Amino acid sequence: MNRFSRWFQVTTIGILAQAWGANDLWAAGSGEGISGEVFWQIISFVLLAILLAQLLKKPVRSFLGQRQEEIKNSIEQAARKETESQSQLEAWERKLSVLSQEVVDLHQRISQEGEAERKRIIEHATEEGERIRKQALGVAEQEVKKARAALKKDMVDLSLEFAEKLLQETTQPQDQERLVKEFVGKMGEIR
Repeated sequence: MNRFSRWFQVTTIGILAQAWGANDLWAAGSGEGISGEVFWQIISFVLLAILLAQLLKKPVRSFLGQRQEEIKNSIEQAARKETESQSQLEAWERKLSVLSQEVVDLHQRISQEGEAERKRIIEHATEEGERIRKQALGVAEQEVKKARAALKKDMVDLSLEFAEKLLQETTQPQDQERLVKEFVGKMGEIR
């Protein structure tokens, strides 16, 4: 027997014993005792309680068993969800850790790439500056050569002009005829 049935039986027996004992006491004290109506109400109540206990015993037990099973399932489900939540939390913490490391790695890689790009730009600028300097030197040398050539030409032109004036002033008409003949003779030899 379960505890409920045993408790109910003990309570019922206790109530009946008190009713019978009380009947003797009341009968001795006042002479009237418990009226038959009260006695039968107590008996009816006890029988009704026994009948209800017998009728409701299985449904109440079934309900309580189902409720106990539901609570047990809810506790198990909550434990599973807690375990799942804990594993998801750990997974997210691992992902967060991995992402944090990736951010650090990305930051380092960007810094390294930026430094490499800066060096490459400096090297390129240095090379370009050197090329421009060499080109400028080449242009300057060419300009100097051109200036020297122009200066030489001007000097030759001035010298020729000066020599021509000098010759014109110092030469006589017979010298001019002789020079023209020599020039024509040399031209004829060249041909």
